[in-house]
Amino acid sequence: MNFAVIGADHLHLFQMVDRLVAAGATAAAHTPSGGLAAMYAGWRKESQERSADEILADQSIGLIVVAGVPSERAVIALAALRAGKHVLSDKPGVTTATQLDDLRVALVGRAGRPWTVLFSERFENRAIGGAVAMARAGAVGKIVHVVGAGPHLLSAKHRPGWFWDDAATGGILVDIGSHQADQFLAVAVGSHGPSTAASVRLAAVGNAACPDHPAMQDIGSMTLAANGVVGDHRLDYLTAAGLDTWGDVRLTIVGTEGVIEARANVDVAGVEGTEHLIVVDAAGTRRVDVSQRPVDWAEQFLADLGDDGERLMSQAHVVAVCDLVLRAQQAATRWGE
Repeated sequence: MNFAVIGADHLHLFQMVDRLVAAGATAAAHTPSGGLAAMYAGWRKESQERSADEILADQSIGLIVVAGVPSERAVIALAALRAGKHVLSDKPGVTTATQLDDLRVALVGRAGRPWTVLFSERFENRAIGGAVAMARAGAVGKIVHVVGAGPHLLSAKHRPGWFWDDAATGGILVDIGSHQADQFLAVAVGSHGPSTAASVRLAAVGNAACPDHPAMQDIGSMTLAANGVVGDHRLDYLTAAGLDTWGDVRLTIVGTEGVIEARANVDVAGVEGTEHLIVVDAAGTRRVDVSQRPVDWAEQFLADLGDDGERLMSQAHVVAVCDLVLRAQQAATRWGE
């Protein structure tokens, strides 16, 4: 599978491409657009610099990788789908309801999962992925509650200009919240078939600590419900500088027979290292070693492209996640009101 990159504005691009190449895909081309385009060109020297029109017209290129400014990703994805390509987009895949509606139309008649948004928190972090898999397998009985926390380090001096513009990011619930919505739906409904409609019970966004950028949202929360499961999720850019990583991301899954907790990046004041998975059930309390759990999303993804499969997740799941966070963002009240 030859792929090309159109849009290079987020560091997730390098992780995505690295996995694809390791799984056997070829980085054939890229456009010069994006703040990280020069860095990408220096890294993937085999990739040819070409215009977007040339790339979309090239029938030897079957996959377009998108990691530009969030508000521009759906436009690129739509053009690629209309050109008969598959798309792998960084999250968020869309920033407006109109963009999602346009993509829905472009997906009609296409088999498999031609438009994929990579929710990397679940697919790259073995603790998060392991927690979701255990919950789906019934390890703690019937799931009743999901709690997700996605705190981030602001790193203001390293952020590009578009980061401070909610029109560019879609807002904090659309952007970071897509991870939590993906995890919630994967646990509450499953991610390999049609998703049961989920509701937004409550949502709020605000600016707590960025007075120089008062319109930017640095904190948000949403309460979701689906299939008898309630999900409470908090996102923010309030991580203190003293933490050794970019955020203390956690996922807690409460079942009728136990609790699963994933601590993605750090076990604060606890065991050193990353990717902690802790289970409490009738047998006791234990840590689950996830160090040998494969991070194989790229292999599954390429296999899906080969036979129009949905091993990684269904197209319905991708659309449902995007729809859910857009509705949460739209429904959000001001923080504290």
